[in-house]
Amino acid sequence: MAVAVRGRSATTNYPPLMLAGLVMLLLLAVMPSALNLPQTSPAETLEYAPIPPEDDQITPPVGNLSSLGLGSSSSFGADPGGEPDVPAPGEAKGVGKNPRVKNCVGNPPKQTEDPLAPPCVGFYEGDNGGATYHGVTRDEIRILVYIEGGFTDCVTSKGCEERPLSVYKDLDEPPQEEDTYYVRQLRIHQRHFNDRYQTYGRRAHFFAYFTDGTNTVEGRRADAVENLERVKPFAVATYADNPDPYIEVMARRGVMNFGSFENKPAAFFSRFPKLIWSYLPSIEESAAMYSSWVCSQIVNRPVAFSGNAADQGKPRKFGFLSTADPDFPGMQLFAKTARQKIEKCGAEIVAEGTAPYAAYAADTRTAGEEATQNIAKFAQAGVTTVLWAQGYETTHSNAAAQQNWRPEWVIAGDGYHEGYQTGKRQDQSVWDHAWAMTNVVRAGLTSESYCYKSQRQDPSSNHQDSNFDCGLTSFYQDLRMLFTGIQVAGPKLTPTAVDRGMHAIPAIRSDDPGVPACFYNPGDYTCVKDAMVNWWDSRSTAPGQQDPGCWKMVEGGRRYFAGAWQEREAFTGRTAQDECNGYAGPLLFYAGTG
Repeated sequence: MAVAVRGRSATTNYPPLMLAGLVMLLLLAVMPSALNLPQTSPAETLEYAPIPPEDDQITPPVGNLSSLGLGSSSSFGADPGGEPDVPAPGEAKGVGKNPRVKNCVGNPPKQTEDPLAPPCVGFYEGDNGGATYHGVTRDEIRILVYIEGGFTDCVTSKGCEERPLSVYKDLDEPPQEEDTYYVRQLRIHQRHFNDRYQTYGRRAHFFAYFTDGTNTVEGRRADAVENLERVKPFAVATYADNPDPYIEVMARRGVMNFGSFENKPAAFFSRFPKLIWSYLPSIEESAAMYSSWVCSQIVNRPVAFSGNAADQGKPRKFGFLSTADPDFPGMQLFAKTARQKIEKCGAEIVAEGTAPYAAYAADTRTAGEEATQNIAKFAQAGVTTVLWAQGYETTHSNAAAQQNWRPEWVIAGDGYHEGYQTGKRQDQSVWDHAWAMTNVVRAGLTSESYCYKSQRQDPSSNHQDSNFDCGLTSFYQDLRMLFTGIQVAGPKLTPTAVDRGMHAIPAIRSDDPGVPACFYNPGDYTCVKDAMVNWWDSRSTAPGQQDPGCWKMVEGGRRYFAGAWQEREAFTGRTAQDECNGYAGPLLFYAGTG
């Protein structure tokens, strides 16, 4: 039996009731049932349509949303690729001349209370071009949400609920008693984003598909072919293990993909320009954030936060720790990229080691012998500071405690390391000397999040379901990105229009620790561009929790671009007033070792 850490939570905390359930949980795969639908033959998945032509790609320099004329009712000609062009500046005939039909807020007004919502387009009237792309008509935009089936979700309003297998759900159909948590929540998201974002006379129509519970390459491809035939979506949002084969088939057919794609290189997105968009940054972006922080505040500075008294004040000697887990090639590329940058700025790496598995809080597949050997090697080489380049696990902190060795730990956030729940599973006497750079945002109680507030405006919402949704899934942030793309595309909706609109979002830093800087550089398709620094405190308690242990935020969670960190020793930024972050980390569940 191994306690596994899989999946990524939103940047919010788990409520106390949820934590009790998580320890026993969850997501237990069930066997395929009679609900299975006939699957397309795997051989058919090789008959891909050609990749959409690239001669219509428009990737302008970073610009300004106001130049897009998003409310235009004008007619536009077709570009060489057959897609209608997007509105030209000055053609926004529908903006500001009529009463708003969207409930925009703020000054200047935005579509919703969320700081990442686009500027208000409160009214639209005109010709939206009708069927501008597949999955788009004059009245409808078809959106498919692809969800791993055959798991059990607990701590919902109905307790533990089993996800169906091989089932389609049309979320425009009336609610049914057997609707599970995902279906209930997606209906609420569908209403929220349609009501609040500008879709130019169209309504986004959600469909959900629950997989058959397997995650083979051919199974994913077969799902994609069948989903294309059954739903014919304009865009998909993917929440399943091993999603790449599915995403690739969809992209080859010209379907847009939106999600929080972890540990993906920039090439993953640029292979299909305009079609794959991620809330989370690329590996290269994350490596630049981490290495620039290390180079600015750790390298060429004396030891400052070690638990080994004799090392305090000495020049730093680095050990480099990464993962060898074949399930996480992205983390391995991150480690390689970050190391090159860190060595270039003068870090002396005197020893290195790898862990066989990542994303596990405890794992019986090994006895921790690799960690024991790595720690002994680091100590013998005189390492004062361990650079841990992603790959969460707990054997190394435990081995360090057993060998009475407590160096500085300088960690690259990977969505796992920087959660308070996952941090509590480390040896606390060792972890009190850990610092981490993370691109997650400052979070308080789940009920304070924009996700939760958006749901509770819906009369059908349930407090427990909203807590579970906004604490454990990324529906909200991914759908916000999707609807932002739809709005900034303007009336003539195509991938080219989305691409031009998204790349017109201005590149400005975030002054709000709870919101990342989100924009898209030329040739880039990932949102988050900044990070913050945390330090571990085993004695303090995260928001809404009872057990101690949390990551405290330097400067209240102030966010920095790569290369813009303050030139100082990291430890000097720490104060007694630093607050705990409410980011819990990923969902915990049990998995057998086979």
